[in-house]
Amino acid sequence: MPEVLQHLITEMTPWLQQYGYLLLFIAIALEGFGIPAPGQSLLIVASLLAATGQMSLPLVLVVAACGALSGNSLGYLIGWRFGDVLLKKGWIKPQLEDKIHGIIGQYGIAALVLSRFVEGLKQFMFIGCGLAKMPLKQFVIGNVLATSIWVTLFGLGPVLIRDEIAPMLAFYHQHKYPTWAIVSLLMAFLLILTWRKWQTKNSQ
Repeated sequence: MPEVLQHLITEMTPWLQQYGYLLLFIAIALEGFGIPAPGQSLLIVASLLAATGQMSLPLVLVVAACGALSGNSLGYLIGWRFGDVLLKKGWIKPQLEDKIHGIIGQYGIAALVLSRFVEGLKQFMFIGCGLAKMPLKQFVIGNVLATSIWVTLFGLGPVLIRDEIAPMLAFYHQHKYPTWAIVSLLMAFLLILTWRKWQTKNSQ
């Protein structure tokens, strides 16, 4: 097992053993409204613990999904109701606001999904959606898609590929940026295609 992953398990396991699913929920929810937290790392470790029977995999997935959905929704509400205050107080920099607005305007729902996998961006994207007054229906669809894909990859994925995770992580660390570029392009293409089909179906 890679040293980085082993270190992650060693660091996170005592916290999960002591505080369990509540810690998992809180850490993931915090990321949805601008507070950095090790939600993703905890989800990976919780998934690996579930693979050894120390936690319940269905419960890990449900708690992670509920934490992400509620945290993202709270972030959206904060951005919608208090975005101007955050800007005036300097808690959100104008440059970050412009960047998020540009991403949302260009990619829409796909931006929500992609941001869930980008550190720094995922902590502010959902607040940015509220700040940009993204339509509620569009936000809900994006939130559900982002949460579903994220929980599947980092909650179910480690259980399914735990025997292959070492070589995969080694490859990822050697080719990090090309990997994310390819994954991001594929996900954006699939999401845009799905969204257009959905729009066409509803317009008929």
